[in-house]
Amino acid sequence: MPRASQRAGPSQSQRPSQSQRRARVVEEEEDEEEMPSTQNDGDVDMEDADDVTNDTTRRVNDLIRLALFMEHKRQPMRREDITKKALGAQSRAFNQILEKANEKMRRELGMEIVELPSRTALQQNIDGDDEPQENRQATGIKKKSTASSSKMYITRSCLDPLLIQHASEMDPKILEEEAADEATLFPAYMGSDDEPDDSSDEAERRPKYYGSLISWSKADQLGPIGILYVILALILVNGRVISDADLRRHLTALRLTDIGKSVHFNSSSTTRATSLNDYLTHLIKHYYLEQRQAGGDAGVKKGKRAGGGIKRVRATGEDGTEDKVYEWMWGPRAHSEVGEQAVARFVAEFMVETEFADPDNAPSQERQDEIVDKMYGGIEKASGGALTDVM
Repeated sequence: MPRASQRAGPSQSQRPSQSQRRARVVEEEEDEEEMPSTQNDGDVDMEDADDVTNDTTRRVNDLIRLALFMEHKRQPMRREDITKKALGAQSRAFNQILEKANEKMRRELGMEIVELPSRTALQQNIDGDDEPQENRQATGIKKKSTASSSKMYITRSCLDPLLIQHASEMDPKILEEEAADEATLFPAYMGSDDEPDDSSDEAERRPKYYGSLISWSKADQLGPIGILYVILALILVNGRVISDADLRRHLTALRLTDIGKSVHFNSSSTTRATSLNDYLTHLIKHYYLEQRQAGGDAGVKKGKRAGGGIKRVRATGEDGTEDKVYEWMWGPRAHSEVGEQAVARFVAEFMVETEFADPDNAPSQERQDEIVDKMYGGIEKASGGALTDVM
């Protein structure tokens, strides 16, 4: 009698039939076809993420390129133009792209894109009715009660003032190199003690060299900028509003009149000189100044705070009708680029340095600083309220 097998295993009845084995193989193949590939999905997700990142980077670069182009023209960017020319399909990611563009510009260019304040926002900031400015700067969020957005943006410098101060100091080596450049560019002036005859309106102004890292004579129009700062100072000390007649009277004392072309530009400008009226129009166009008809409601709601203490006189024509009287105010760009505090500090320091130009008769530096602070307080009082920083 044969010995029974001791090998364990399923019985004949428990083993799957051939047809069952074929069905199981088919089911497993179908499951494999239906089962998504985790490896392939990961690759797709990574590709999608790379596409989004690349598109965002491209939009950021487009915004920076647009901002620099408009800054070269000294024109603000409107939000709809930014959406159309830089953002495209990512219009809803405006804040995100603007933030990334500013991070790159601050890091690599020392510049930033900021929104111009609206007239109502300026008035609220002057009157003190709004949230403190330092709180808004810290949070980056304005209350809903503040004025609607201007939706206009400019590019401005965000370099540290101390860095600008050091870059403006005279370096003998730089001055020597600039003198060599002057000998090449203006050979007719070399070896002569006579000043160039630039009395003509169209005469080319000989640039002045300062021997500093910042080339003031080439990078900026110092003459016109100086006139702008004088105008801003006159408006500020007159209660933030000055009549057109008073402004022109003060400028006439500085030999800036409507006769001829009294505003001169350096050689880097295509315009040699322009009239005072044209220059004021230029400042309005670039949002540094605002001109309005006297008696308007903007800026006079709080009395002396916004120039309400200024006496307005309406001229009467020969036919007995009242002529229009205009007045001048700071524009939003002046508030964003310069600021009232900087202008007041500049005026106070200039007055004190002029008074004590002779070092033999000058008091101690501590005493001069006290006089500057006192004069600054007088300017703030004359303006009609607390002075604002750049907005």
